[in-house]
Formats: sequence, structure tokens, C-alpha cells
Amino acid sequence: MEIVGAVLIGAIVGLLLGLIGGGGAVLIVPSMVYILHVDAHVALATALVIVGVNALIGGVMAWRAGRTHITTALPFGMAGIVTAYLGARISRLIPGDILLIAFSCMLLVIARVMYQGNNTPQQVATQSRPLWHVLLIGSSVGLVTGILGVGGGFLIVPAMVLLVGLPMSEAVGTSLIVIAINSGASMLGHLDTPLDWSLIMWLLVGAVPSILISSRISPHISPKRLRYAFAIFVSVVAIVMLVENAWGRFVG
Repeated sequence: MEIVGAVLIGAIVGLLLGLIGGGGAVLIVPSMVYILHVDAHVALATALVIVGVNALIGGVMAWRAGRTHITTALPFGMAGIVTAYLGARISRLIPGDILLIAFSCMLLVIARVMYQGNNTPQQVATQSRPLWHVLLIGSSVGLVTGILGVGGGFLIVPAMVLLVGLPMSEAVGTSLIVIAINSGASMLGHLDTPLDWSLIMWLLVGAVPSILISSRISPHISPKRLRYAFAIFVSVVAIVMLVENAWGRFVG
């Protein structure tokens, strides 16, 4: 049963990463904790491995298909390396429920921005921003990746669309490269965390084929629908996380 659950969780993670460039770790951490009964710290470190590997595969596929912007991905990712490592070390000092409450609030803000965005991909693509914007956002995303153990796609994709000026389909592919870089740096901050490599293998069995398929489907889906799907999914995850963790912290 654990093997089946791990494969299914991995498949959903790969699907989300391939279609919207994020969402994997937000799903995989609670799934491992509540469904597979894995320790929270181990789940966080495991999520970084799974999301990092899948993001690397998806990023390479997107690059080969011409759906990445390397000149944005590299400075974005490099800016987050140090902050991702530091964030991973800091995360051990903060209670998990407090981190999840803060993150769920952030997700609701991002979901609203993405859902209400009225720029078409063609219009957005002309609104590029200075390099320091990319570096600032990249370092911030790295910090979030390290502290919360997530790839940061929820931050990277809207930032690339609304601030950097990339069309949605290109932002998704580019975000995967950044996620792979940040996940690798964050893992260095969790080297002393024991991992269940058998579980990781089964998660990858589900995740790798899923991201290969979803990465091919992504270009054929309307950017507007992708943005709306992104916003709706983020909202649902955020509300569930907020209610559960706030209730446990302040009421339970």
C-alpha cells in the first residue's frame, strides 16, 4: 500500500511540475506526513530530492523544446543558491505549523494576483524588468525554498510573468531550471537528515513518467487556462493548509 501511495503521489507531483511549473512540494510534504506517515523533517528533505530531480528533467525538456529563457533562469537560480542553503538551516529553528500558516497566506496573495492578471502573454513579454529585479526575486525564492522545503514555483512563475515579462508557457519551463538549482542548494543544508531511498525511488517511479508526459501537453494548453488553473489550485491548497495549521496552533 505504501508503494502504491508513493507512486501516485510522485505521479501527481510530476503532473503539477510539468503543467504549471510548481505545486509539487506543496503536495508531497503533507502527503508524505499524513498518508505515508513520514517524519516532517525527512518529508521536507525528500521533497527537495523529488522536486529537484523532476524539475531538472522537465527543465531540460523545456529547454530542448525552446520554452525556456536561460538568460533569466541562470541569474535567477544563482541568486538563490546561498539563500536556499541558509534557509534550510534556519528552517530547523521555526515551528512547522507557523511556517505553513505564513506560506498559506502568501499562496492566497499569489493566487489572487495570477487570477486577476489581465495581461496577455504577448503584452507581458514586452514588459521586461532590470537585472536587479531578477536577482532580488531569485534570492528571495531561494530563501523560501530553503525554509519551507518547496521548489518555489508558486513564486517563480508569477514573478517571471508579472515582473520579468515572460509568457506563461516560457515562465513554466524557465521556473523548472530555477527550482532544480534551488533544490540542489537546499539539499546541502539537509545533508544530516536521514532519507528513505527506497521511498524516494518509488516516488520517482511515479514522478518521472508523469513530468515527461505533462511537459509535452503543457504547450497545447491555453496560457490563460494555465494561469486560472494555477490560481485555483493554489487557493485550494492554501485554504486547507491555513485552516488545519491555524486551528491546531490557536484552537486545538
